[in-house]
Amino acid sequence: MKPFWFKYWTKQVKFIMFSWYNYVWKLVIKLNYEIIDVKQEEKEKLYKLLQYALYDGSQYIDNDINEDCIFEYRWFDNYFTDNDRNSYFIKSGNAYVGMVMVNENLKFNKDGKCIAEFLIMPRFRRNHIGKKVAYEIFEKFKGNWEVQPMENNPIAHSFWKNIISEYTNGNYITKNDGIEDVFIFNNK
Repeated sequence: MKPFWFKYWTKQVKFIMFSWYNYVWKLVIKLNYEIIDVKQEEKEKLYKLLQYALYDGSQYIDNDINEDCIFEYRWFDNYFTDNDRNSYFIKSGNAYVGMVMVNENLKFNKDGKCIAEFLIMPRFRRNHIGKKVAYEIFEKFKGNWEVQPMENNPIAHSFWKNIISEYTNGNYITKNDGIEDVFIFNNK
């Protein structure tokens, strides 16, 4: 017969082992990712990642799948034909960590960039990759920026408010377009 404390002790050991594994895994991911331009031949992979982003956001906005069971995104093909749109994979080794889509569809400025779509896969969240990627994308395009978090999504709003506040040292403004706040800044 096992002592009374054995069950408690084994649970603690499993928890410590699991926590240590997660800590080490996150350290590896923090240090090893890259932002890669999406090429025309990788279009389908981007579309699949975009589906995750649209699914993730569907809990906050009225966005349903169509009869083919996909979320429609009418501007997707424009990312491979228009010069004012850019798309990027975020990868760690062979693993797809997420994606970013940037365009010039601004609400308040005449020129500049905005984050159209931003996804970090759930497994890789909460370890500052999103923050670092956002900073790198901002640095890639100097000038006016507008970032509008998904409407009714308090997590996205908080994420972008914190990122932009820190990135700009509080030098940004917020305007509302009638739907949601838009964070506006210039990083020239």
